[in-house]
Amino acid sequence: MRKLIALFLVISVLLSFTACNKKAGNEGDNSTPTPDSGTTDNSGNTSTAQTVVVPEYKDYGRGTENFDKLIYSRPNMQAVIDGFGAATFVVEANEITVEEQIAKIREMEEPLATVKTMYSLAQIYNNKNSSVEYWQNEYEYISTNYPKLSKTVEDLLVACAQSEHRETFETTYFGYSLEEYVDGGIYSDEVVALMEEEARLESKYTSISTATVEIVYKGTNSNMQWSGTVDSVIEQAREYFKYDDASFERCLLAIDVLYESARQKIEGPLLIDLIKVRRLIADELGYSDYSKLAYENMGYDYSATEMSFILEDIGQYVAPVATDLEYSVFQSYFTTNAQPRVDKITLINTLYEIYGKLGGDYKDAFSYMLQHGLYDIDYSSTNRYDGAFTAYIDNNNSPFVFMTATGFLRDYSTLSHEFGHFLDGYLNNGVDASLSASEISSQALELLTLTKLRNNIPARNYSYLEYYTMFTYLNDLLLVQSFYAAFEHMIYETEYEDITENKILKTIEDAFTQVFGKGMTIDGDLSYVSIAHIFLYPFYVESYVTAGIVSLDIYFKEVYGETNAREGFKLYEALINRNGDDLSFLEQLDAAGLDSPFSVGKVKEIADNIYFRVVGKHYYKNSDTLIDAA
Repeated sequence: MRKLIALFLVISVLLSFTACNKKAGNEGDNSTPTPDSGTTDNSGNTSTAQTVVVPEYKDYGRGTENFDKLIYSRPNMQAVIDGFGAATFVVEANEITVEEQIAKIREMEEPLATVKTMYSLAQIYNNKNSSVEYWQNEYEYISTNYPKLSKTVEDLLVACAQSEHRETFETTYFGYSLEEYVDGGIYSDEVVALMEEEARLESKYTSISTATVEIVYKGTNSNMQWSGTVDSVIEQAREYFKYDDASFERCLLAIDVLYESARQKIEGPLLIDLIKVRRLIADELGYSDYSKLAYENMGYDYSATEMSFILEDIGQYVAPVATDLEYSVFQSYFTTNAQPRVDKITLINTLYEIYGKLGGDYKDAFSYMLQHGLYDIDYSSTNRYDGAFTAYIDNNNSPFVFMTATGFLRDYSTLSHEFGHFLDGYLNNGVDASLSASEISSQALELLTLTKLRNNIPARNYSYLEYYTMFTYLNDLLLVQSFYAAFEHMIYETEYEDITENKILKTIEDAFTQVFGKGMTIDGDLSYVSIAHIFLYPFYVESYVTAGIVSLDIYFKEVYGETNAREGFKLYEALINRNGDDLSFLEQLDAAGLDSPFSVGKVKEIADNIYFRVVGKHYYKNSDTLIDAA
């Protein structure tokens, strides 16, 4: 019950870092490899995998339903809300024994788990095709009713905290202190109304697709002028150019430009409205700015000031290394080396082989995922969410991986990242760690898996993937996510009446300068912050940075540690096997024997180690790193 209640007080889905990666290298060819045939990569190696290898059936002592057998049914949200109201009334009336009161509360576990399950299913199917009106409506229905349900859950917690049986509730049922609810809750009717508005705006963002955005295309003559949704314009162009594939492809590129422009015109005002309503929520709850509320919701056990020190170190130590490597190594390497391809079947089978050899929990969790089809891995298509995330399906007690594959080698990074989240959910029955620790579960496994891929893919492909990984962690994670984090901190400190498009554009420039340095400039348009995290999960992005520093630390301990000592894997396993321990992020790191990302010199050390890994020498003289300079 504790987990169920916690997730209703803050809705958080584990989106992966790879969902917002930018491209690296020579990847102009976006054609999709055919999964049913052999796929030749740029090293001349051909995959002949035809099907995903599914391990022999084994009972893992958890949900046994295959994903395709799980049935979605709209939950009766009002009935669940009323059920919690009835349980609260029983506790407040105190006319029956405490054991009977607990039994009444326990009756709400199944309907609450069902709501969470249906929310996950609606989210998954909405991301498979966001143009389907049915899934749009279901996702919006549940998400907009969450605030009312959260309020009734909180009402119950307050009633239990104020009851003469509080100690019994804590020790016999909840398993944690109710102290914070003794003086009442935070969900006033005004707060609920604002949160419902926030949910409606978020749902509007998720519904933006080629099936809902309208454009006007004007070609070279009057017969090539079409208007309507992007999908309808594409169909008109397809009919017009049916015998001219080259012209149709050029037309599609122009349509895509129009679509992105139209999206930004929708997203700009939407982002302003979201920031404003969140500011009002913070005001209503008595916070000086929204960041403080977000920090509590995300479970961050560090301060915004401490985070600012990391952002300063990123600008001071990471940016120079990134600039140096960009011009001395990466630019030339990615220009002359096209990223190899890998089909999704080979991708899955290769990782299954790796985790099978690792054995233990790695093998069991991946086998369980394959056995019950607890994944949706497919190539990009119209209105499919172009990213990856891991959800948890409570009624089946199972994690689920959603991933849009690119057909390129970097898919190994994405799937191993998401499997880290899957493994976390598998081992801990969906009970979240702190958000930052949760991101370490994915990022660190992604990096550790890289060390094992050396023996499973051609040497040239491995070299490319290692360069790509160092590039993305240096640039897309440490720098870009820090930029997003700096933007969020700045914009959410803005007074309500000052939140305008001009303010957002100016803040983008200021945040960019803070992280990348005064010598760097950007155009300053909204595309720089038009990612799902900014709209749907404010202050999530900084968990990528804090987790990334620790994950890279784990990786370097593995690759530069004692031969065959598995130092990195041991640290990772100590962190992810929580055994029900309720520790904060920094407490978890300490318990696992890991350094805090806030440790003095840690960011500099990580930047230097990346440089050393790429070019074989130190960037910072007298750097206190893992690596022996001799």
